[in-house]
Amino acid sequence: MTRKKSEPHFSKFIPFGYQKEVIRFLFKHDYSKYTPEIMLSGSVGSSKSILCAHLAIMQCLRFKGARVAISRQSLPDLRKTIFTEIVEHCQNSLVEGEHYHKRENTCEIRFKNGSEIIAVSFGDKRYSKVRSLKLSALIIEEATDFDDDFYEEGGGFMQFKSRLRRIHNVPENWMILATNPGNPDSRLYKYFIEGENEFESRQVFYSITEDNPFLDPVYIRQLKQDYSPLEAERYIRGKWISLDGKGIYAAYSTVHNYKRESYVVKKWLPVRISFDYNIGHNKPMSCCLFQYDPKDDTAHFFNESVIDGAYVEDIMDDLYERGLLNYPKIIVHGDATGRSRHPSSKKGNYDIIKEYLETRRIDYELKVPKANPPVRTRHIKVNAYCKNDLGEVRLYVYKDAKTAHEGMRLTQLKKGAGYVEDDSKPYQHITTAMGYGLLSALKSHSRKSRTIKL
Repeated sequence: MTRKKSEPHFSKFIPFGYQKEVIRFLFKHDYSKYTPEIMLSGSVGSSKSILCAHLAIMQCLRFKGARVAISRQSLPDLRKTIFTEIVEHCQNSLVEGEHYHKRENTCEIRFKNGSEIIAVSFGDKRYSKVRSLKLSALIIEEATDFDDDFYEEGGGFMQFKSRLRRIHNVPENWMILATNPGNPDSRLYKYFIEGENEFESRQVFYSITEDNPFLDPVYIRQLKQDYSPLEAERYIRGKWISLDGKGIYAAYSTVHNYKRESYVVKKWLPVRISFDYNIGHNKPMSCCLFQYDPKDDTAHFFNESVIDGAYVEDIMDDLYERGLLNYPKIIVHGDATGRSRHPSSKKGNYDIIKEYLETRRIDYELKVPKANPPVRTRHIKVNAYCKNDLGEVRLYVYKDAKTAHEGMRLTQLKKGAGYVEDDSKPYQHITTAMGYGLLSALKSHSRKSRTIKL
């Protein structure tokens, strides 16, 4: 059976499922009654952004002088997502320079008829910046990225909402919030999903990944490989569930991830050491030792060094004295902040590690990113290796990595602090080192696999 094809251009856009329902609703709606407040609650790959791009352009082409605001937490993210989607949607249907002009730096598009699309971001939390705007439509992407205060009285959402219906020659005004599902205790959930039953103006349209007939089955399988079963419930099957109640690494289990024996190092694979740097009470300097086997895509965390109040030299001495540097090849991963130089010594932690290994003539390679990955990205990847939605287990912790086992079971988010790890527990820091190491090892291997030797 041939899979359906849809081209991401305005004139060739083929809506499906919930997309048809949203378009039909907006065309048939009696705007004299109320301004529709729509939430697109969709999982990964459900094409929310394409629908929003289509509706934004349609609003501008149908009504002279229309103004559509597109918004996201940060402008760089907005530029990479919804703005890029709109620009691509214009191509092959409209001619740049004739039908529209765009400004990449400010993410603005102005059409020949005087309509425009403008961008507003709120990384600075200056919600009052929208007070002078006059809008006919509003699109907020990744609505769950905003903190609860954005949706409170006086927050950006309410101020944005009040700017609609200010352009009198545009009769159809609406607002759309597009998002993956989030926590059911959030203000966004209460406003839309609970509020839909109470307020006629609030409408929620749901979509799940597998409803999209244009997606490649291989892509869907890859998503299931990349998410743990709990995360798949939210990001693939579109459920508003909490990911926090069972701990950060909810997919980790003593039954399928923990090995009660010592690991036998595979001599043909490098031993990887990954660091998380800390100084302070209950914030030990931590490193883990592991091997990544590309043959079966598995990571084996088999030992560690966790010392409260230690410096990196102490960790290296501990590893050396226990014979944990006595391997044919070592690859060093870890916290990117370790590149920074200390004012007292004018050396960074990785400078010290390099000197230590070179002095002892240990064969090593340094693979540390310029910047650490986003916290949520790290958590999702580690969870997917603990156990993904296909039932695959690809991460193991062995008995000599006791703190790692404890951290994987118990590490939580800090209460009342947004998406921040609770680093007051000594076992949390080794899990951070594990995440840094795993993501770095996967990235390094991915680059090698794409290199073709001639």
